[in-house]
Amino acid sequence: MNNIGNIMNRLVLILVLGLLTACNSDSGGSDSGGGSNSSGSSPSSMSVLDLEISTENRLTSVYTVDIDVDISEISTKDAFISVCDNSTAKGDLSKVDFDMCLLKGKLEQGVGSFDLRVANHCEELVTIIWIMEQDRDPLIYTLSHNNEKESSWVIN
Repeated sequence: MNNIGNIMNRLVLILVLGLLTACNSDSGGSDSGGGSNSSGSSPSSMSVLDLEISTENRLTSVYTVDIDVDISEISTKDAFISVCDNSTAKGDLSKVDFDMCLLKGKLEQGVGSFDLRVANHCEELVTIIWIMEQDRDPLIYTLSHNNEKESSWVIN
C-alpha cells in the first residue's frame, strides 16, 4: 500500500512539472528577440512627446492662497477663522464639513495672516469668521480660483 502511494506521488510530481514546463514554453521566455512577441496586438505606445497640453495648463496640482484678514473695524473681540472647500456647501453653513476645512485659526485683535496650499479641484473657497460676541452672526466670504498659481485674498 505504501509503495502505491509513493508511485502516485511521483506521478503527480511528474505531471505538475510537465504542466509547468509546458506553460513556460508558451510565454515566449526567450530573451533573444529583445522584446515581447505580443507587441503586434497591443496599441502603439505613446511617449511624452505625444501629449498635447494647452499653454494655460501649468501642470501643477496645487495653488497657493495668501489670506490677509483685518476685521478690526468690525470687532477686536476674540474671533476664529475657518477656510473650507465650498464646492459642496455653496456658502450654506449647514452643509460645510468643518472637519475637512483647510484652515482653522484664531484672529488676534481681528487680524490674521495665513498661507494655504490648495488642491486644484477646490475651485471655490469659503471663509467663515466666528466673532465671539453674543448674537453675532458669522462673517462669510468666498473666493473663486482664478487658475493662477498664487492668489492673494484680503478680507476686511
